[in-house]
Parts: sequence; structure tokens; C-alpha cells
Amino acid sequence: MFLDHIITKDNAFLENYEDIKKHLVHKGGKIPHWYTFLKDNITINNRGRLIFDLDKPIIQNPTAPRPTTPPTNTDTFHHPKRSQQWVAQWFPQGSDIIYGKILSTNHFPNSVPVTYMEHWVHKDLSGSSLYSTPRSTPNVIVRCPGCARHFSYYVGDLRPKCIIQAKHKDLILLDILPKKKREEVQLPLNIPVNNFQLLKYSHPHYRLLAFNDFLIQQGYNSTVNFRPVNPPLNNNSHNTPPPINKMLITKLFDDVKIIEDLIEISITLSSFIDLEFFTDGSYEPTHTQEGFPMGYGWTTSNLANVNITYNGSLKIFPSSTKAETMALLTALSTCPNLGRITIHTDSQATIDSFHKTKNLHCTSPRRYNKVNNNILWSSIHYIIKELSLRVHLVKVKAHSGNAFNDIADVQAKLGRTQAIPTVILHDHLPHQNVTLNWNEEIPLDKDVRKCIGTILNYRRLDEHFNHLSLKIIKESTKDHLIDWALSSKWFGYNGRNDTTSSLHSKDIKWRIRCSTLTLPTLDILNRNFPLVIKDRMNCLLCNTANESNIHLWECPQLYDKIRNCFIVMGDKLIDLLKIHADRLSLVIVDSIKYSKTFRWAYRSEPIHPVAYLFLKSYITNDLVGILRSHMNTMKSINNILMPYMQICSLMIKMDIWKFRNQIWHTRRENWGISKKTFTKYRELYTRSQRATAATSRTIIPINEDHNNERERGYINPFNDFRNFKLDKDFLFILFSSSNFLHSGAFFAHLEGFSNFNNVLRNSFSDFIVYNV
Repeated sequence: MFLDHIITKDNAFLENYEDIKKHLVHKGGKIPHWYTFLKDNITINNRGRLIFDLDKPIIQNPTAPRPTTPPTNTDTFHHPKRSQQWVAQWFPQGSDIIYGKILSTNHFPNSVPVTYMEHWVHKDLSGSSLYSTPRSTPNVIVRCPGCARHFSYYVGDLRPKCIIQAKHKDLILLDILPKKKREEVQLPLNIPVNNFQLLKYSHPHYRLLAFNDFLIQQGYNSTVNFRPVNPPLNNNSHNTPPPINKMLITKLFDDVKIIEDLIEISITLSSFIDLEFFTDGSYEPTHTQEGFPMGYGWTTSNLANVNITYNGSLKIFPSSTKAETMALLTALSTCPNLGRITIHTDSQATIDSFHKTKNLHCTSPRRYNKVNNNILWSSIHYIIKELSLRVHLVKVKAHSGNAFNDIADVQAKLGRTQAIPTVILHDHLPHQNVTLNWNEEIPLDKDVRKCIGTILNYRRLDEHFNHLSLKIIKESTKDHLIDWALSSKWFGYNGRNDTTSSLHSKDIKWRIRCSTLTLPTLDILNRNFPLVIKDRMNCLLCNTANESNIHLWECPQLYDKIRNCFIVMGDKLIDLLKIHADRLSLVIVDSIKYSKTFRWAYRSEPIHPVAYLFLKSYITNDLVGILRSHMNTMKSINNILMPYMQICSLMIKMDIWKFRNQIWHTRRENWGISKKTFTKYRELYTRSQRATAATSRTIIPINEDHNNERERGYINPFNDFRNFKLDKDFLFILFSSSNFLHSGAFFAHLEGFSNFNNVLRNSFSDFIVYNV
């Protein structure tokens, strides 16, 4: 910025700051604080003119979103209607916030930009019977009918009844929701839809944001510190690491290179008492990039000459909070003894966990093992205690233009590429009484019950896929035809209005039977009731092949019904997308009629394998791809996909399965079989009769080497507890997360109960590590 000359009231030209000082003293005034600022930042060029260059604005809050300042111009800049922005400003005289819509801005040379905005006021709906809680109450603003803040000398559009003049730098931007969202909000009848605006966040949220911005601009508070005016100097003339830091770092970290790097940083920081860090973590859930799923990084922000940065990687139990926590841990390990440390982080979860885990050492081992990342938090509080640190955590907004926070973010992303992940050694921690090791390799520092439940679920899911009856589903999974994330949500979706509806139970039963190929077709009925079916397994429709769950959907007699059903479902999806599509509305019909799921039906081609999965209640990637091409967010996709699947599932059940059942009821009456014959099967036939029929009946082999598996049929591995007494994984969960005082009745039924007596009698403090 160039200051060619300063114009005073008497139009005197002052070309250096000494003349400014003399002029101020001559006028009888005190030397203001800005004079010292100018003296420190102004230089004189070869023409004798003043030049000053600021590394940052005098007043700036980078965490608050602001409207763009128009360029300097002698003409008033009128904002077009389509680009008018919604803003807010703190009004100190009334201790409240002012809402408004920008109309015009004046940015004359050598003057402060001034903005004129249409005044809007907050509509209090807290007393309305429509909303019972503050969180559910929408933030509604309406036009001001006129008040004392109106600026009467505004030149421009005079249709607004109340116009306010404000400094442009004092305004912060607001988030206004579209008209479609406004129409969904229930409001009192005296507020028409076109006469109010709906804000994205609550009134207290914007009120606090504007008030904090006002404090920062007035110099009362600073939530973001850049380089201080007088940073501490490093007078450390020796390179000997502090003994406490060296001991902590050596004990805490596993890798030699990481230990050397952190010790070297602790040497550099050993003479600084006041330190500020910006920490960040990076988590890549899809793991599409090279390296590890987690990375962490941090940088100092108040050193005079150069700031120190550091990064690293993590690999076990990935989460964004764990990466943020490791960044905090490594930064604290390099701090000097008795240091005053300020940590700036954009993770509120890390700040909350820091305060919640201060008394972690006082909790019981059972509760302790339910705390996520308990090893890291034990290490953090151990470091703070050993180094006698005073730590203060400050929340900063992510991606807000803060230079140091951006550096930490870049370091965290680079940390994922580090070849050696950071591992914490927990054996020496004084409060780490119980640490459970999985497979004598991985320490479990998460909620044990959930963690082991996840591991066992993966194992059972693998058993589920490896079941011989579900070979088709396994192959489809390998070919990436099924979207399992949405399919799992669909299996638990309730399409009924009542949570305890019996119809909902029937819906779930239908989905499970379809997806596991256990619909009661004749082959399954003959397996379970051989004395009733008597090997009469020919298809009820075509009478040429044995009826099974696979043949049911491939039967040529059902082709027309299935095809008509898919045409109706395709047309229904077209209508839904025409209403809810966010983009590419003109190609909706082509997207559906040329997709793998529906194309065969519109063109009378053979049924595509993806359509078979759809019939078996699976959500396919092809169907999700159709929705993704026309909708922006997964939330929008879920909102229409689940109700659509409910409609399709009921349609398939009524048009196809019910049609087959009508034929089955007729055939059953001809065979002289009633419903009671199946329900009283054990009463009608003796055990010897059932055993003889089971061994003599016709067996349909799928694989000669796996007849036994086929005869057993599908058994849900999640409900199979036949080997429960011998499975120590369940014992692992019980011993790590259950209350032993109330488990005596269960332990009495376990095999080898005497082996556990010593464990139950002794204290957990005698068992540092349990290996299972």
C-alpha cells in the first residue's frame, strides 16, 4: 500500500512522519496509537514519499465469512437483484444483531467503504405450539416495517421501508435457504411464504458470531493469533535435549527415526516458555490414495524466524478424531518443562475429549476400555503431568483462510504418505491398568464391545458369503453389483407409519427370505417336510424343472409378469426423478430406459443379472448410479430411494409371489394338504417316521462334495450359537466389557468354569495386559 501524501484539514501536504508528529503536537492533541504503528511500518522512498506495507490487515477476523469489497470508485455500486447478499452486523447500542440485504455500496477514494442494506428482523417463534424445542424452531426473518435505525438520506431504491447504513468491514455473510425449504416449514398463518426468509443456522448462532466479530474488531478478544509483535527469542546455545523430554519421547514412541525427530524438535523449543501450535488430522475413508488412511500434522505459529512443522501417519482403527489426537500428542511431547501451551485445532471433538478424559485414571477398568483412543489420551495427560504444562485448546474454523491452519492441514495430508506409522508404547503408562491386545499384536484403545463386535461381524459376514446357498450373492459382490451400504439400510428400513406394525415385521421377513434365498419353495418344503411333500417338487408354473429360489425368478412362465412389473417400476422412478432431480432433467428417461436394471424390460430382452438381484431385495450399484447422475447428495438419494424400494418390494410380492401362492394353494388342496399339516408335523408323524423319510427322500445336489452343507440349508451365522461355549471371542467381550458381579449365572454354564475362578477373585490391577 502506498501513501503518497496525507491531506489534513488545512490541505497541508506532509511527506514524512516527523512532520505528522509536529503537526499533531501543534494542533494540541496527543499522539495517537496509530502514529507508533505508522512509524514502525512506514519507509520513505527515493522520492521522499511515504510507503508502508502491511503483512496483515489492521482489523480482520478470518473466521467470519464476509462480502467482497467493491473496487474503489467515485460512483455508487448498486448490487443487482440476483446478486444481492444477505448479511448481519452487531448493533452495540441495542446489544443485538441486525439482519439485512445489501442494496448498494460506496467505496470512494481515501474513505471507508459504506454499505446500505434493507433491514430485516428476527421473527420469534419460540412461543408457537408448532415447535417444542429451541433446536426445532426455524430461524425466520421478515422485513422491518420501519424503525429508528432507518437512514433517511439514502439515494437509490426507496421501496424498502427501512434502510440501514453500515461500514462494509463490519458485515458478515448469512446462509439463506431456498424457497423449496421455506415451503416445507410450518409457520403461523399470518406469515406468507413470499414475505419471509429462512436462515440455515439458528438466531443464537448468528448472534454469537456477530458479537465475537465485534469484539475482535474492537480489540477486546482474539480467537486467532498470528505472529505476535514481540515473539520470544531462542537463546539456547547448547544442543543437549531436556532430560524429561528425552525420557518421555523414548518411552512413548516405537520407531527410532520418529524418536530422533521429536527429540531434535524438543531441543529447538526447549527455551521457549510460551508456544502456540496449529494441529490438524487427515482421514481418507475410501483409501483411494497411496499411503495410510490417517495422517496428522502440526506447526508452531509464534516463533520469530522460522516455524517448525511435523507430520506422521497412522494405520490402526482409522478415524479423523484419532488423527487429530495424535497431532496433539506429538506436539505436546516436544514442549519445554513448565511451558504455557496454546493449541489451535479445528476439531471440536478433540477439545471435548480432552476435557472429558482429564479424570480418566479414576475410572474403573471396565469403563476405561469403553473410551475411544484411551491410550492416546492417557499419554497426553501423562505428558502434561510430567512436564507441568498449562495447556489451552482453542477452536478455529476449518478452511477459513487462516495461514497456520492451512499449513497444518497440508502437513496432515502429507503425513499419510509417511512410510513408518506412529505407534505409541503404552506399557509404562501408570494409569493404563488394563490394555487388551488382539492377537498379541494390536492394542484395543476403543470401545471394546463395539470393536470386537465389528470384528466378529466381519467374520460372520464372511461366513454368510461363503455359505453354499449364497454362492450367487458372493459372486455378485465380487463383481461389485451390490451396494451393501444402502442394502443394509434397506434391510432395516421401516416403510410403515407405526414402529410396532405387524406389517413391518412381514416386510422384514420378506426381505430376509428373498436376500438369503429361503422363500418356502417346493425344494425347501420337501427338505423340511418330506412326509408331506413326498418329492413332488416340479415347478408349479412350468412343470419342467424343480422349483427353487433360483428357478422361481427364472421361470419362463413368470417372464411377462416380471417384465410388466419392471416397466411399472421404471415409470415410477422416472416420475420421482422428474420431481426431485437436481441436474440433467432432460435425460432422465434415457438414463432409466438404457440402464441395466430396466433396459431389458423396455426392449423385451432376457432378464439382466442386475435385475435378478433387484428381485431378491438387493440395492444394486446400477440403480444407485442412476440416482447419482441426477441428484447431488446422498441424503437426497436416501430420501427417495428407501420409499421407492418399499413400493417395489410390495409390488414384486403382490404381483409375482402372491400369483405363485394362489397356484400353490390350489395344488395343496388337490394333494389333500392343509396348513395344519405343516404346523402339527411333529405331532402327526413319529420321530422314527421323520428320520426314515429324511434319509430316503430325493436329494438335490449342488456340489457332490458339499451335500451336507446343502442339506443343512441356510442358517444365519449371526444367530448360530452352537459353538458358543468354545468360542473365546465371546469370553473376550464378556471379560472386557461386562459387569462381573452380575455374570455368575452365565459363567456357571461355561465349560472349564474352574479355570476362571482366579480371574474373578483377583483384581484387575494384577493383570496389566490380557492377551486373547
